[in-house]
Amino acid sequence: MSEGPKVIFEETLVCPVCKSKTFKAIDYLYDTPHAGKLILSNWYCENCGYRFRDVKPYEAREPKVIKMRIENENDLRTIIYRSAFAKITIPELGIEIEPAGMSQGYISTIEGVLEIILDKVGDFCDKECENRIRLAMEGKIKFTLVLEDELGLSFIKSEKATVKPLILTNSD
Repeated sequence: MSEGPKVIFEETLVCPVCKSKTFKAIDYLYDTPHAGKLILSNWYCENCGYRFRDVKPYEAREPKVIKMRIENENDLRTIIYRSAFAKITIPELGIEIEPAGMSQGYISTIEGVLEIILDKVGDFCDKECENRIRLAMEGKIKFTLVLEDELGLSFIKSEKATVKPLILTNSD
């Protein structure tokens, strides 16, 4: 049986927003069955309410590609961990999101991932694009979610998900 998260860092810092020394920073080390060891950061300013949360890998694994066909509302409730190093592709919706330097890892449902995408691409997405994402969130459009993770940390918690090695080329 796995133990709960262990505190590995705890400090009160100066808040980057309000500049008061009320920024409680706590990092936890959590050993998960699917993604291995993760660092969970939960930082919160008691003065202004600014919050920073992040999930980062503690160790790397073999690069992998994870695919899942989303066919109904039940599939949308599937738990997913997208590491900060994973590329997300949804071919049917024309979505391709590369990991960036400031990317954060997150644990969500597939529906939650679509909400995050809608929030992030809202300004760059026309009404038709936005409507297709919303229809997918309602289970009215079938689609394939693809995660390509060079550190092999991401997972989709479903028997429907397939996992294959990610072949890295010199251009990657």
